[in-house]
Order: sequence, then structure tokens, then C-alpha cells
Amino acid sequence: MVGIRDVARRANVSPGTVSRLLNNDKTLSVSDATRERIYQAVEALDYDINKRKYQKKKLPSIGVISTISRQSELDDPYFNQLRTGIEEEARKLHLGLNRVYNLSENPREWKDFDHLGAVIVVGTVKEKSLQELMKQNKNIVVVDNPDITQEVDLVYADFKRMTQRILSLFLEAGHRRIAYIGGYNIDVDEQGNKEFNENEKRLRTYKQFMQEHGLEAEVCYKVGQWEPLEGKRMADELLAECDSFPTAILVGSDPLSVGVYRSLQSAGKEIGKDVVIASFDDIEISEFLTPNLTTVKINAQSIGRAAVRLANERIEGIRQEHVVMTFPSKLMVRESFIPKS
Repeated sequence: MVGIRDVARRANVSPGTVSRLLNNDKTLSVSDATRERIYQAVEALDYDINKRKYQKKKLPSIGVISTISRQSELDDPYFNQLRTGIEEEARKLHLGLNRVYNLSENPREWKDFDHLGAVIVVGTVKEKSLQELMKQNKNIVVVDNPDITQEVDLVYADFKRMTQRILSLFLEAGHRRIAYIGGYNIDVDEQGNKEFNENEKRLRTYKQFMQEHGLEAEVCYKVGQWEPLEGKRMADELLAECDSFPTAILVGSDPLSVGVYRSLQSAGKEIGKDVVIASFDDIEISEFLTPNLTTVKINAQSIGRAAVRLANERIEGIRQEHVVMTFPSKLMVRESFIPKS
């Protein structure tokens, strides 16, 4: 049976261009010569336009459902860059960004997602809520939630691997009293209800690593909100509660590390000597802390762009298979922790 890809190959254009032309997409901009070439290919291959698979193709537009408030997106460099990547790639691919929905700000029933081409979900939305969303739209890309079991596209940074790597470097440098300071995992449903729990990727990996290396007795961690002042509070509590203060601390994000630095330096701890620190995000301030911060560089903009590209592939009908993309990251070694060479 002749398919849309056959027409595209004969006309020397992409399947998406053929699909949009045959669906009378008014936003499509192609030359008259290209249009004629596609119609000639349709006629030569006897492609049945009326019975084509893409007759009911969704509109070239995407919606974004974020578990993060808009203010938090502006304040947090990671989520700010992620949103920037989504917006830039949508403009590049001429996709309408028609519905941006921050669950924590305006909770209401999810509706009207069925007319969109695809939906990008950012953060940890509950499985049941995602199932309800899939009743309206099957073209879903989930960002930053690798634990989802639904048949959707997934895009996320390799937090687990990098957490394991840093902890291994701590261990190789002779550190056994290793602590973790991070934020809660926050599951959100379609009404904006939040569930705070400790099922966060970095914390989960830390606990598993310590157990696997016979360090259960050394496990010491604090979780709270993902804010600098919370970093100070949690580090203060570690100073007060731990019988033997950790010689190494893994921090879940650079903004939290700012607070951790303040706490340790106020207590007279020399970072890089008395206690080593590594973190995640590589935001600009990490290079200007004293000592400057060893941290994992994550390209959030690239993750956002990739999510839009995957959404576009689903809209265009280019593939039917679900894709899982894990983005690599890089450890930026600085003075707060220099691994043994």
C-alpha cells in the first residue's frame, strides 16, 4: 500500500510537508513548484488522499503542562533555560505554543487538550493524572520524570548516573562520611494538589549507593524546599545533629549550595578541606563562590528543544514508536572538590 513516505520520497520533500499540504495547513509555506511536485507524486503513485491515515491529523501546536509555578521557573535557572528551549524550538518549527498551564498557580480540571497536536509535561505528574490526560491526547512528551510507565515519550537528564559518579569519586578520595542535602520530590495532580515525598532521583540514588557500599551507618541526609535559604537551614541541622560531621556533601542543586556554603562558613568549616562539596546545575554563581563550586553542567535548553522535536514528530506522524532520550551531563571540577587524578 502506498503511504505518505512514498509520496515524500518521490517528491523529494519531508513526510511532514506532504502531510501538512494534504491537510490544507494554512501555515505551510512552500513554493508553487514544490506543491506541484507533491501533487504529481500523489497522482503518479495513485495515493488515495481521501483515505489517507493523516486525514484527522492534529493541529501543528503544542501545549505545556508544568508542575512548576511561573515564578519558580523565572527564579530557577534550570527551569528558566528549559522553558527558553521549548519556546525557541517551537518558534523554529512554526508550532503554536497555544496553552501553557502551570499546575501550582491555577488548578482546574484539564480540558481542551484534544485539539492540540501534542502536550509537553514538565515535572512529576501523578500516573493517574497522566492517564486522564492521555484520554484527550496521546501525543505526550514527559520531561524530567524517568519513572513514568505510561506509553509516552520521555526526555530527562542523567541525574542517576552523575549522582553515582560523584559519590564514587567521593569514596575514591577516601570519604566515607558522605551526606546529601536536596529538595523533596513533588508529585502534582490535575487539580494542582501536591504530594511531597522523598522519592527524588538524586536522594534515591544516594541511599542505594550507600547501602551497596556498606555505608548504611553513615547515611545522613536532609530534604526541604529547593531554595537557597533551605540549603542553609538543612546544613545548620546537619551541623547540630550529626555525631560526626560529614567530610563530603552532595547537594541537589547549586541554589541550595549557596545556602550550604553560608552555613558551613559561619560554622568555621573550610570548604574543600574540612568538607568537600559537589552539586548540580552549573549556574553562573557557582564559579564565583569561594571556593568555587564543583557541579554538574546540565544543558536544560537542549532538553527543552528535544522535547519539542519529539512532539513535532508525533504531530507529523513521522513515527509511532515511543522514544526515551537521556541527556548527558558534564562534571565541572572546581575548588570545592577536586577528585584524585
